[in-house]
Amino acid sequence: MKKLKNFILLLAGLCFTVSCQDDFLDRQATNAIPEEDVFEDPALMQLFVNNMYADVPSFDFGLYDNITDESRCYWGGGPLNVVQGQWFADNNPMEYWAYAAIRKANMFLEKIEDAPVEEEEKAVLKGQVKFLRAMHYFKMVKRYGGVPVITEPQDLSDDLFVKRQSTDESFAFIVRELEEAAGLLPETYGDIAVDVGKANKYSAKAFLGRVYLFWASPLYNPEGDVTRWEKAAAINKEVMDAEVYDLHPSFRNIMLDKNNEEEIFSVQFLKPYREHGWDSWAMPDSRSKQSAVARSPLQEFVDAFEMKNGKAIDEPGSGYDPANPYANRDPRFDATLIVNGSTFGFQGLPVYMYVGAPIDGINLPYATITGYLMRKGTDESNKDYYGNAGSDQNWIELRYAEVLLNYAEARNEALAAPDQSVYDAVERIRERAGLNPFELPEGLSKAEMRETIRHERYIELAFEQKRYWDLRRWKTAVEKLHGKTFHAMYITRHDDGSYTYEAKPATQGPYVFQEKMYFMPIPQREIEKNPNLEQNLGW
Repeated sequence: MKKLKNFILLLAGLCFTVSCQDDFLDRQATNAIPEEDVFEDPALMQLFVNNMYADVPSFDFGLYDNITDESRCYWGGGPLNVVQGQWFADNNPMEYWAYAAIRKANMFLEKIEDAPVEEEEKAVLKGQVKFLRAMHYFKMVKRYGGVPVITEPQDLSDDLFVKRQSTDESFAFIVRELEEAAGLLPETYGDIAVDVGKANKYSAKAFLGRVYLFWASPLYNPEGDVTRWEKAAAINKEVMDAEVYDLHPSFRNIMLDKNNEEEIFSVQFLKPYREHGWDSWAMPDSRSKQSAVARSPLQEFVDAFEMKNGKAIDEPGSGYDPANPYANRDPRFDATLIVNGSTFGFQGLPVYMYVGAPIDGINLPYATITGYLMRKGTDESNKDYYGNAGSDQNWIELRYAEVLLNYAEARNEALAAPDQSVYDAVERIRERAGLNPFELPEGLSKAEMRETIRHERYIELAFEQKRYWDLRRWKTAVEKLHGKTFHAMYITRHDDGSYTYEAKPATQGPYVFQEKMYFMPIPQREIEKNPNLEQNLGW
């Protein structure tokens, strides 16, 4: 019975408490139940909402991490097309046009108004759906700018040729949705394992803090309206002051210790009912079971890690040794990366990626193309990985470290110079990382603190699908990416067992990021279907 219950829940991508009565568990799937029956049964309404959580994107093989200055992918495909600028209105690997999921939300919100359910329960269901609808709209707006805002389920008698709202109008709608959701949702469902996978008041507020941060950022705030930064700081501070969340003691185990105090909102997984391939994708080719080598970190990313003493590798007194480049680095270095000679996996064996190393040597077929692999979030005890399955870490869409960084960034931008609260937020993350000393230099200017915060996001949130969107919203993608040739580490092994290191250009050539790419093209098929949709400039 317990496994059957989990099966129903995890089809929805969510763990929560439901009745375990036989008559409920024996029901048909919701997509086979007449609509009118769903909205007569509170349990079926909740299950309908649960299925909507399954529409939230989570792990991918390597698209978003491999189109930044974090890593590259041996396999080419979509990531290579993005790096080389070969993406268009009719072929965009990053496309997200979520109106099918939004229509489900609109239909639910319409039908529930007359449903025979207690008002308190109705409010919670509505709050969850508004949260999810806001999330889908946000994922579109951060790509395209303004989009059509549709809040009712359309049928053929409606005007289907809806125009785009402006970017500001679209953001304002998302903000209202999340504010309303936070007002409807409970602070907790009584169990952290439920709270991390099911929207509550504080996850709605934390997500609102992210939305405000984007809306305040240069790409979406060309006039530099400082009140947006102030609002972003205030809502993130509200989440911090609630003391509902905290940093997990172990950076290495954030993804491994499920439903921990740092998770704010996660897409839930549980073998064998719902799985992904995170562990499989991280493997070197010598340990591949159909899929591997999804991320080859770039030398620029490797060099961005400070030394354990908090100094950059090129800073006087750092202690960096080019002949021993991986020693005494920020402890997040070993938790994030597999370097030549790293012990990795349940076998307890080293991975060798030097030039000419058998199977896993750099640029061999199906091997690393930079001399590095990714360790972050992998379960090294997992023996069951295979292809796109075998792993069940939660996809942590939003965690407390991001809230601290969101607050620090927004507060810094709202002030003439950073105050102590900005220092405190960043230093908490550096302290958890294990830097010694973890304190930042005193007297940083606003610009210096801005770069410090951006650096911390680069390291702390690596391989969490955050970097690409940061570079876009800061409007630094052209500067950081366009025309840049990124590097790999070519390691030569000598007869005495020593190594020498030489950074060389990585394969896949210079990056192409044109000014027009800050706003993605509306999908061409949608332009053709709706004559009132205006395409973004340059596409």
